[in-house]
Amino acid sequence: MSVRLGIDLGGTSAKIALVTKKGQLIRDCSVPTAGFPPVTRLVQKMSAEIRNLLRGQSISQIGIGVAGDINFKEGIVRVSPNLGWKNVPLKKMFRKYFRCPIVVENDANAAAWGIYKLHVSKNVKNVVVMTLGTGVGGGIILEGKLFRGFTGSAGEIGHMNIDEKGPLCNCGNRGCLETYVGGPHLIKKANRDLAMGQRSSLQKLFKQDPRQITPYRLAQAAKKGDAYALSIWKGVGHALGVAVGDLVYLLNPEMIYFTGGLAQAGTLFLKPLHHTLNKRAFKTPVRAVQIKCAKEASHIGVVGAALL
Repeated sequence: MSVRLGIDLGGTSAKIALVTKKGQLIRDCSVPTAGFPPVTRLVQKMSAEIRNLLRGQSISQIGIGVAGDINFKEGIVRVSPNLGWKNVPLKKMFRKYFRCPIVVENDANAAAWGIYKLHVSKNVKNVVVMTLGTGVGGGIILEGKLFRGFTGSAGEIGHMNIDEKGPLCNCGNRGCLETYVGGPHLIKKANRDLAMGQRSSLQKLFKQDPRQITPYRLAQAAKKGDAYALSIWKGVGHALGVAVGDLVYLLNPEMIYFTGGLAQAGTLFLKPLHHTLNKRAFKTPVRAVQIKCAKEASHIGVVGAALL
């Protein structure tokens, strides 16, 4: 039986999965990527794991999602900070081991395509997917097709500017959306405030070990009514509301879909998001757009890559 293969290649590991054409995961495995292993050795290792995974099955196509700036047409990873790569001809390298069609895509685009194919009604054609986690990724579906832009760089929603005088972002700019809603930035803010004596039920955890302050803990505390934790998520909702307002004006989508680890806290940030959005955008497109949060979808990146 011929199957599709998806790879979700990040800075910690490469998730690899065999997937049916309907998006059902058959088998999966992972290969460590931490520590910047040489790319030739990493591709060789992944190829060996893929052959073990196949167990005699053939591959009809391979999709690879990579965190970074991608030349989609040539299958080249221009830059991937998480992997330490520059101008890596990944498609060509995999062609040494596999002769089927191969697609190399930005990981957020791959996840967006997976969400679109598996979780969105077929009559919805215009969707923006925002991945909320360590950073903020994005993918744009217009008229049922993945929109990559001229250089393949479209969808970098995390680097939309919320405040030009805001916090410094890893990209070198200030006030990017990511600096207001990315997981590490929330933790940094909470640790700073708690160190200065902020009243919160999280103080006990913080004094035991500041590393225990995580987005999950912030969500737990907020759901129990902790006023400070609630204020953190209110800030997340406000920042997302500003960004979504811009996206509504620019793209007029039918749906905004949040996925990723922080999206699981959706009930905490959706109300302030809507409050900000309703103040900032025209009523017609705001009333028309559906805003949803995906339930836990840990394999959506690798499945989306396989379905590209």
